[in-house]
Amino acid sequence: MKIGYRVIKLRLLAFLAIPVLLSTAFSALMLKTEKADANAEKTVYFTFDDGPSERTGEILRILSEENIKATFFVIGPSEKKTDERIFKIYSEGHSIGLHTMSHDYEKIYTTAEGFWKDIEAERSWIYSVTGEDCKIFRFPGGSKNSAAPEWLIEEVKKTAEEKGMRWYDWNADGSDSLGGLLSAEEIAENVLSSEFIGSGDIIVLLHDSSTRTTTPEALKILINEFRRLGYGFGKLE
Repeated sequence: MKIGYRVIKLRLLAFLAIPVLLSTAFSALMLKTEKADANAEKTVYFTFDDGPSERTGEILRILSEENIKATFFVIGPSEKKTDERIFKIYSEGHSIGLHTMSHDYEKIYTTAEGFWKDIEAERSWIYSVTGEDCKIFRFPGGSKNSAAPEWLIEEVKKTAEEKGMRWYDWNADGSDSLGGLLSAEEIAENVLSSEFIGSGDIIVLLHDSSTRTTTPEALKILINEFRRLGYGFGKLE
């Protein structure tokens, strides 16, 4: 399936309406990654925020069928199956990143201490499920968002460096968390419209959410398109 590179005007309006300004920059600390295809000159890193959810199994099945590893920036337990899904992500060789326990902007973006208290609680929980310490995280809303004062973000970054932790943004966004339910084709078009496509490595932002029923199909489209463009695939570490 050939995907166009146009940006849908209605989705642009949705971008302008949201209070959070999504970041399109890589983390300055994006130094350690694992590539699945050493022969590829460029690499795509699929990342899934806000899970695990009812969609996790579908996403993992597609990744397994395509022999691709990805990165899941998860939030705190939301239902009985959360621990089971977290362990499945881990046992299938994907990276697990922290996305805060609460995902509550008022709670995590008031003080740097509050942010770290929340994320360290999640870190302990993930360790209790997988036995592995998480060293990567993503700011809810990205490192540039209207809910978090710049000084707080900079203080968290500094503390992260001291803790030996790395943070990641993205430079291609499927916009599958905004407004109404997008079709798989629309999500793929949003990703492929990124100005960074073709110029280097890509970190793709998608969402692992029960209500985002079209995201797994969009993932399949994107895998085919990125392969056609000569990309390999990897996970963040």
